[in-house]
Amino acid sequence: MRAISAIFNKQVSDFPKNISVAFLYVMYPVLAAVMTFFMGGEMEDGGVGAGFFTVVFAMMFVGSTPMISVANTIAEDNEYKSLRFLVMAGVKPHQYMLGLGTFVMIFSLFPIVVFGIIGGFAPEVYLTFIPIALLGCTTSVILGGVVGIFSKNVQQCAAIYTPLMLVLGFMPFLATFNETMMNISQVLFTHQIFLIFSYVSEGLVLGNFTMTSAMAIIGANVLVFAVLFVVAYKKKGLKG
Repeated sequence: MRAISAIFNKQVSDFPKNISVAFLYVMYPVLAAVMTFFMGGEMEDGGVGAGFFTVVFAMMFVGSTPMISVANTIAEDNEYKSLRFLVMAGVKPHQYMLGLGTFVMIFSLFPIVVFGIIGGFAPEVYLTFIPIALLGCTTSVILGGVVGIFSKNVQQCAAIYTPLMLVLGFMPFLATFNETMMNISQVLFTHQIFLIFSYVSEGLVLGNFTMTSAMAIIGANVLVFAVLFVVAYKKKGLKG
């Protein structure tokens, strides 16, 4: 527990120094607020609805920011040999990931709450919105661990997570306009999160089959990423 707390505290102190990653936690809520202000009026007045841009940018945030945060941190610690000192200090890989993942999850909660405020969500909507968002963040954190382990340095890490970010963030949105892309996008956890967010933001209730299917696909994504993480760890490890 002490090692996990140490990693968590390390992230707290290092976070303000990484401006590019810290910016992501602010960028998506700001974009949601700006787009909602200018284009999110009532549909009969030519708007798209108050919750539309909240749903889009919340999905993009969940699918990209935790992944980039974890991947970038691991790649940076590998590049600058920080992990070597942590290993010498007796920090286990699972302790490192728990400390890092806990920090990312807690810090992600603040933008998630802000998204709900921007979208004008009722209190009962939060009961679904926040847990699903955190589930998506957890999935994204595991994927970030895979990317980080496979990356030798920060530059290589960015080259890997950038296309992943574009696919996870934009495909569910673009799939609403293209049936072929819809069929492909449905296997992504971000697509299912986008689906659930869209329902709850409009005050609708997902049918049992729809909700079960969405959770099953998200769970399958978690399983796939977890297996990839195990493979990546066995091949590369967190050796620094």
